Amino acid sequence: MLKPQARQTRRHWETLSDDQLLETELMTDDPENLPSLVYEIPPGDEEPYVEYKYDLRKSDREKFSCVHGHHQHLAGFVMRKGEARFLVGWICAGTIYGEDFDRYTADFDAAVVRQDALKRVREIRSAVNPFIAYLNSISSSDVFKHFNRLRGQLETQMPWVYDTLPAAAAMDWRVIGAALPKRLCASSTDVRQEFSRLMADFAAASVVLAGEPEKVAATIGAIRMKMDGLAKRVEAVLETLREVEDFFQPAALAAICKLANEHDNPKRRRYEAGLLSITCKRDRDKSTITMPKGFELPSRRPLEAFRPALAGMTT
Repeated sequence: MLKPQARQTRRHWETLSDDQLLETELMTDDPENLPSLVYEIPPGDEEPYVEYKYDLRKSDREKFSCVHGHHQHLAGFVMRKGEARFLVGWICAGTIYGEDFDRYTADFDAAVVRQDALKRVREIRSAVNPFIAYLNSISSSDVFKHFNRLRGQLETQMPWVYDTLPAAAAMDWRVIGAALPKRLCASSTDVRQEFSRLMADFAAASVVLAGEPEKVAATIGAIRMKMDGLAKRVEAVLETLREVEDFFQPAALAAICKLANEHDNPKRRRYEAGLLSITCKRDRDKSTITMPKGFELPSRRPLEAFRPALAGMTT
């Protein structure tokens, strides 16, 4: 009969890299059909170690035979010695392997915990990394340049519209005749700066994912909440950027021109809405502002994919 050995137990799972551990099966629901399964203790001095754990006590499977005395059981361990595998029931494992087996079990359980942590960290990284690429693509696009150029044109060429639009947008759209952009001409709006801060916060939140997997996995819930809050801020930025398109909607242009012609100085300035354009006439001079050529609102699809991915993660 195999006796507990005095020498230090080899901690098998610590020899695996994280990538190897991720691809290693630690549990089995079919131990009797594993390859190289033997029914006697393999010869040799090599120390056996726990390769799999199984617990099928709630199933209707026929019981397995323990290699020690062939006791019948449904819960135990697949032990590995060289290329050979053998089944040890949980009672025999404890009584025969003694303290050594406790070390095997602790080693095995630590591997299970780490593998679960690695899987959860990999899961959130698989959602976060493409989203970071999405944010970078927005940052490097011309969308902020077009947004700020339109603001500048309105402020310098049609100051009445620029100054009045935020207040008009706050009014009931049924009175105005259309829903108007609320932030496009607001003095507090700096959408590029908002996005830059957002990216910095997202990068800081992502740094946490580089920590020890067990520690990261323990805070997945908090990380997910932080990421979800940042995703909402991305959505708010996209809503602000969309106000460029909203401004040039026919109903919005008509409502803006109507307000301007009624409340600006109609004897000096007249406003006309065109196709994706607004014109202000001053005596013989006129200024026309058109929809920025090349303006393209960033796709919402990565954002729409990211938030459900976060919601579906285990905590």
